[in-house]
Amino acid sequence: MARYRHKDETDLAWNKVRRRITAEIDLEVRNVREEILNVALSKAWDDYATALGEGKIPEVEGRYTQLVKAVLTDAAPRIMEASGVESTD
Repeated sequence: MARYRHKDETDLAWNKVRRRITAEIDLEVRNVREEILNVALSKAWDDYATALGEGKIPEVEGRYTQLVKAVLTDAAPRIMEASGVESTD
């Protein structure tokens, strides 16, 4: 059976630091994810609406995988910038 280990001041201080960093990273990831989804879903919706206009009912296809790859490739520099990571180019 697992038992609780009493934490001292240094353990509690570290946990606060760890939680803060984790929360800030999670926030940045959510922000960038929303931007990426906005682009990808807008493009997919346009494609979907066009197909419906042509009397077709689109299905999940490989081209959406390609769309996601293209959107992520385009977003990569913004992701790096948002994270504060410098390019290795």
